Amino acid sequence: MKMIAKLALACAVSAAALSASAAFAADKFVVGYANMADTDVFVMARKNAFIEAAKSDPDVDIKFTDANNDASKQLDQIDNLIAQKVNVILVVPVDYEGIVPGVEKANEAGIPVIALGIQSAGGKYTFVGSKNIDAGKMQAEYMKANLPKDAQILYLQGTPGLYHSQERLKGFEDNLGRPDVKILANLSGNYDRAEGMKVTEDWIQSFPKFDAIIAANDQMALGAREALQGADRLKGVMISGVDGVPDALNAIKAGEMSQTIFQNAGGQAKAAFEVVESIKKGETPPAEKLVPFESITKDNVDQYMKK
Repeated sequence: MKMIAKLALACAVSAAALSASAAFAADKFVVGYANMADTDVFVMARKNAFIEAAKSDPDVDIKFTDANNDASKQLDQIDNLIAQKVNVILVVPVDYEGIVPGVEKANEAGIPVIALGIQSAGGKYTFVGSKNIDAGKMQAEYMKANLPKDAQILYLQGTPGLYHSQERLKGFEDNLGRPDVKILANLSGNYDRAEGMKVTEDWIQSFPKFDAIIAANDQMALGAREALQGADRLKGVMISGVDGVPDALNAIKAGEMSQTIFQNAGGQAKAAFEVVESIKKGETPPAEKLVPFESITKDNVDQYMKK
C-alpha cells in the first residue's frame, strides 16, 4: 500500500510539473521565424542579430525554420507555423511572388506577418528592411561619378526571377545616366561567391578590357575579386557589391573593392523585434519600417568596420 501511495504521489508531482510547464509555454509570445536560407552570410547575420534583440524579452519564444532557398518548402513551413498557432510569423521570403499564399493563409488565421528584408507581392504584412531598388541606385551613382569616359562594365545579377535581383538591377540601370558607358554583359551568379568567380573567369577570357564589375551582393563581388586576382587583372577594375559583410569591408580597406552598399543586419533585426514587441502589446503595426541602405567606400569604411 505504501508503494502504491508513493507511485501515486510521484505521478501527481509529475503531472503538476507537466501542467506548470504547459502553462509556462502558454504564457510565451511565440514568433515563427521562417528564414530564407541559413547558408546565406547576410541572412544569417540578421537572424543572429534578431536572436540577440529577442534576449531583451524573456516572454518571447522563437521557432525557426530554414527554407534553403526553396519557395515551396517555405510555404509548407509557414503552414506548420500556422498550425502551431504562433503569435507572429516573421518571414524572410525566398521570393516576392512565391510567398503570397503563405502571407494570405496567415492573414486568414489572424496571425500578423512581418516580411523581413524582402517584400511580398500580396497579402497584409509589415515590411521591415531596405528598398532593394535603392541599393542599385547607390551603385549607379557611385559608378556615374567615378567611371572613366567610354567605360565598359559588367553586371553580376542575383538569382534570375527573384524580385530583389530585379530591383537591384533596375535601380542600377535606371540611374546610371552615362550614355558613354557600355554594359558588356549581364549574367547571374545566383548570389554565390563561387558562381560569381566562375562567371568572372569566363568574362576575363571573353573581354580583354573592362573597367568595373557591379554585383548584386558582396558574395558575388568577392568571387569576382578572386577571379581577377588569379588572372592578375584586378588593377584598374572597380568592384561594387551589396550587403557590407566583413570580407567586403576588408577588401575595400585593402583597395581590392571600390564600394559596397551596407544593408544593416543589426538595424533590420532590431526594427523587426520592435514590431514584434508592438504586436505583443496589442498595437497595430505599421505598413513598413525602413532601414536605409548606406554607401561604403574607402572614404568611410573605417567607421563601418567598428560596427
